[in-house]
Amino acid sequence: MGGLKKVLNFIDWTNEYVGRYASLIMLPMLVIMVLEVFMRYVLKSPTIWGTELTTFLFAGYTLLGAGYTHLKSAHVNMNALYGAMSPRTQAIFDLITWCGFFLYCSVLLLESSRFFWDTFSSGRTTGSDWNPILWPVLLTLPLGTLLLLLQGIAKLIRDIIYLATGQREEPAP
Repeated sequence: MGGLKKVLNFIDWTNEYVGRYASLIMLPMLVIMVLEVFMRYVLKSPTIWGTELTTFLFAGYTLLGAGYTHLKSAHVNMNALYGAMSPRTQAIFDLITWCGFFLYCSVLLLESSRFFWDTFSSGRTTGSDWNPILWPVLLTLPLGTLLLLLQGIAKLIRDIIYLATGQREEPAP
């Protein structure tokens, strides 16, 4: 059980670390957005890269933070129903819905990895006036999905342990 706990703690630590650093993406994104608004509406000379780069940064922020959000139980759920359930019923419900979660993440991981690889190997760009390469932002999709899937597996294991022993194994802080 000690080895399993180390693996679960490593998954938690990884998502905590990646999520906290991914949140820092908001700072340059905010600066670029303010600069773009200033350039567009005050100087009447918008950049050719500002909006596109902001979109790329937001994608990375969102996708790389998915595992962290799952770690903190901050994804949307039906709180009116879920919150009224006992912890044991919640764990059973999570086990049942985990099948859909696993299927979704598996397909998303497979397809986004293919999409990333096709884009990386072809050197595809956006085709805009700025025309940056696409693979760096597309890499965040399979990476973010993998982190989310790993955190989901960690939660699944904790739910199984809880149902088997009655003792809740909380994520490491």
